[in-house]
Amino acid sequence: MTLRGLRALGLGLLGLGLSGCGLLGYHKLPVAPRAPEEEAARVHFPESFDNATHLSGPMLEALSLALNDFLPPGRKVQTHARDPRIAECLSRRDTYETRVLRSEEGLFFISFIPDLSRCGLDAEILDGGAVYCVDAQGRIVTVR
Repeated sequence: MTLRGLRALGLGLLGLGLSGCGLLGYHKLPVAPRAPEEEAARVHFPESFDNATHLSGPMLEALSLALNDFLPPGRKVQTHARDPRIAECLSRRDTYETRVLRSEEGLFFISFIPDLSRCGLDAEILDGGAVYCVDAQGRIVTVR
C-alpha cells in the first residue's frame, strides 16, 4: 500500500471513529443564553448567602445525574395525549417541581413532579413525573 493509500485509510478510520461518537450518546450541551450587557449592569449581587438554598456537592451531582437521565438536554417527551402542547410542556425542565431528600443511609431521592400550569395548561396527567434513587457513588439505584 502506498503512502497516499495509508493516509486515505487513516483519514477514513478517523472520520468513522469521530462519527461513532454520535452513536454512543455524545452530545454537546447548548451554550447558555446571556442577557444583554445593559441588563447585566443593573444586577446587584447579594452581600450574603445566609438564607440561600444549600446543595452539597454530592446532592448537586445526584440531582444532575437524575435530571439528565429523566429529561436529557434536547430530548422531546413523547406522549399519547391528544394535545401536542402537553408533550411540549413536559419537555421543558422548568415545568417540574423538584425535591431532593438525603436518607440516613446516604441515598438521595429526587422527585420530579410536573406542573402543567407553568405552561398555561389546565390539564392533569397521571404519570408525568418520576422518583430517582441515587447512591453516594453517583449511580442510579432505581427509578419509580
